[in-house]
Amino acid sequence: MEAKTNSDVRSNNRKRLVNLLFMQGEMTKQEMVGRLDMSLATVNYLVRELTERGLLTAGTAKDSTGGRKPVCICPVYDARFSVGVEAASDELHLVLLDLGGHILAKETVPMKQENTCVYWQQVGKRIRAFGEEHKIDKEKLLDVGITLGITMQDERLVERSPGYSEFVMDLAAAREGLDMPVHFRNSTKMAAVAHCWQGTRQGSFIYVNLGQKVSGAFVHEGNVLDFAGLNGELGCMLALGAPKAQYLDEILSREALCQRSGSRNLAEFFDRLKAQEPEICAYWETYLGDLSAFLYNLYCMFGWRIVIGGSSSPYLAEYLPAVEEQIRRHYPFEGPKDRILSTSVLGEYGAAVGAAMLPVDQYLEFKI
Repeated sequence: MEAKTNSDVRSNNRKRLVNLLFMQGEMTKQEMVGRLDMSLATVNYLVRELTERGLLTAGTAKDSTGGRKPVCICPVYDARFSVGVEAASDELHLVLLDLGGHILAKETVPMKQENTCVYWQQVGKRIRAFGEEHKIDKEKLLDVGITLGITMQDERLVERSPGYSEFVMDLAAAREGLDMPVHFRNSTKMAAVAHCWQGTRQGSFIYVNLGQKVSGAFVHEGNVLDFAGLNGELGCMLALGAPKAQYLDEILSREALCQRSGSRNLAEFFDRLKAQEPEICAYWETYLGDLSAFLYNLYCMFGWRIVIGGSSSPYLAEYLPAVEEQIRRHYPFEGPKDRILSTSVLGEYGAAVGAAMLPVDQYLEFKI
């Protein structure tokens, strides 16, 4: 095996130190020595280098056990910023992140998605207004990432067969309308990246997005599998027990839930559910049964915990214990001791956070 060069070793040490500080927060040089198993001389060299780059600064002084008080080294979270946007079917979700992955600002703007240059001009105008409102220094802006709930591979749309229609977006026209450098990415994959960052990178789980479409991402030990592939198009799965062959998108997506119930949006649907309208209650019971069957099949295939995200997830949280009970009731093996289902803490902002997080990750040379 070829030996690493001094440059490779320094680069790896730099990544480890930056990773530690921006994930864990300020600490003394001695604490870094112990956590990273590096010499004090190496830590001193790296701290000096990263301070000159504007990424580290002196923080608080700790109590002394004798002699000079040790001073913590603090990451400069506001050295750079990143903006993430989810262009959903009927609204925009915008977030502003710093280098620590902290959400500094977020907002939702009603805006019906269209495949027109005018639509993207409006999106670009809203992004610029968001930047001005929160006084984002353009020199510190890493990237603007935009996610779409459309099948994508390496920032290109994947064509459907004639038998399956999908909303088509002209990305060349989108870039022209935006008139700013952006990266387009898949919403669900970015939401899974965000959950790995904001939640935990440990363990394996399936991220299920219940939003504009039904889609997912498979995360093994903190790594999103087949990052640019098509394996997350769960909405293309056929529903079991339906009177006729139906895609899950036609049953479990946000749009299906609203259209079938005659509701304008999710908030109206759940207001009607709380009012205990008989038709809505009956429909919701059917919906939860279909959702339970879908999640049960995923659990049987993988045996991994399942995280629910997307615009429907904040509303679903209180119903997940009942759904999990249905899964456990049908599961033929000894049941798991830990919870199977949970919702993402980021809710409808997951995709936008992931789109903003990726350039931060690349800038700091982290690895998700």
